[in-house]
Amino acid sequence: MAMSEDEIREAMRKSFSAYTTKMRRASLVLGSNLSVLKGEANLAKLEGGAFGRIAREEMSAADQRMTADAATFHPTVPFINEVSG
Repeated sequence: MAMSEDEIREAMRKSFSAYTTKMRRASLVLGSNLSVLKGEANLAKLEGGAFGRIAREEMSAADQRMTADAATFHPTVPFINEVSG
């Protein structure tokens, strides 16, 4: 039996809630790690904004991986391609 619109909405709400909870936790872990690494960079006396440059480079690489993963693995991608194609 097919799900009703309300059932789909509730299931989607739960899925997005779980996703945002995991993202919030990951953000807290990242923030803590960056704080520790910033302290290490100060101890190492990195010069000329090296910490910021390294952080931007690594975030760019991570962003590219996340974008590629979303395009490959997100469950709505095939549907969107079918509808827009």
